Amino acid sequence: MLLRSSVLVCSVLLLVACGDGRSRRPGPMGDASTGRDGGSGRDGSSGPDGSPGTDGGPGTDGGAACVPTAGSTEAGGYCDLFELAIFAGEGARLYGRLHPNGVADGACVAVDAVEVQEGGVTIGTLPGAGAFGSGSTNALLGRGAALPEMLARCDGDTDRFGGFGLILRGRMDGGTFEAHCADAEGGGRWPPALRITCHDNVDERPFSSYVSIEGSSTFIFTSIDITVPHGPGGALTSVDGTVHVIAFAYPWGAGFAPDPFDITGLEGSTSEAATPFPYSQLMLSMMGDPFGLDLCPVPPPEPGPDYEPPPVMLLRLTGSGERGPYVTEAYADYCTRYGTGP
Repeated sequence: MLLRSSVLVCSVLLLVACGDGRSRRPGPMGDASTGRDGGSGRDGSSGPDGSPGTDGGPGTDGGAACVPTAGSTEAGGYCDLFELAIFAGEGARLYGRLHPNGVADGACVAVDAVEVQEGGVTIGTLPGAGAFGSGSTNALLGRGAALPEMLARCDGDTDRFGGFGLILRGRMDGGTFEAHCADAEGGGRWPPALRITCHDNVDERPFSSYVSIEGSSTFIFTSIDITVPHGPGGALTSVDGTVHVIAFAYPWGAGFAPDPFDITGLEGSTSEAATPFPYSQLMLSMMGDPFGLDLCPVPPPEPGPDYEPPPVMLLRLTGSGERGPYVTEAYADYCTRYGTGP
């Protein structure tokens, strides 16, 4: 728990002083021109978005009041780690990392509009979220009414990774940019360039998600920790003992992701914290190994050039909160396995 708590504090406090603790390595089809890796460790999924003009993480960039300086430069951009979060009855919010070419980290950037494509055809536009500090891994980039094609993804478990092309247009210091992201770029990144999550009766998507399996010669113990930020009166007071798993495997290797399935029999509990922002902590655990070696493999001592990363997962949780029943989906980009099994 101490390790997980330290990582959470690190994620919250801007990912500045402590970093994410994982090495950076090029991802497939990464954008070498930007020097960025096309992949990431934990994405620092955002806390409350407050209002357009914040980056989606509490206190992360302080750029809500920034205004890009005018100019004639026209640039492309690097983008990844996108999450399109669909909130029932409220609309859609797009989060992720966007970095116009030639712009320094932290420089003022404003997203004006997000063109949404499916199958290479434009299906609509999501309003841009305004200004944020360039390079944030969890910026709020767009928000507005969810398109019918977006809502359809929440009717089932298919097409949750990729499937939309996103073209972000906006302003940066000295000019304008147009960034082609997710399927509009080709969709060839790992972790996946876009994930789609669905939520009902929660204020925000989960901020961070940890799955760990600890084993010895006599037992195996699985735990899941999910952090869900909320506003006044939005605390989550219980979590059910069933978790629905939607997994996606590394598409360029021999890895395997099982069909969506339920994990049952978990013991669930919740707790509350008020700093650095209000959040509900959802904790689930059980004896045994419900994820298995396909979703949570034993890590190699030293990953070689042929190393294939494990699948990523969406974890659907249900329960009750101060406003009634809720549904939320948390993204877990890897599962940590300690020790050996019996």
